[in-house]
Amino acid sequence: THSIRAGIKTIEIFKKKNVIKHNHKIGNLLIKKCSEIINNFGLENFIQLYPCNWMVTFLFKDSKKNICDYLKTLFFQEMINNGVLFQGIFVPCYSHKEVELEFFLNAFKKSLSIYNQALTYGYKKYYIGKPIKPVFRKII
Repeated sequence: THSIRAGIKTIEIFKKKNVIKHNHKIGNLLIKKCSEIINNFGLENFIQLYPCNWMVTFLFKDSKKNICDYLKTLFFQEMINNGVLFQGIFVPCYSHKEVELEFFLNAFKKSLSIYNQALTYGYKKYYIGKPIKPVFRKII
């Protein structure tokens, strides 16, 4: 019964604080700002953003416009170097305010700068470690 009570309380808080509206606002703002930053860097053909305000998803492509795990990993590496643990998605929640969004966007800009250089000069100059691998893959 305690889980039922917790669920009821969560629904009450969601209604009282209009959590869904807040999350949509943060998601829409993130989509708008990230799209602008990507376009300002001229990377709209190399970073694809799926504009779902519940879960903003990013795809990372190489100079031939193919999805590239190396560049994806490089971008994640740079986001971490700039203080953001990022795995290619951003799921807005009630605790995200504009301050957190600005922190993310600042790290995003810095990481895009390195990504842009890696597209021009090759990722090996900037990349540390091994590339990420898909979670679901055939292992023989």
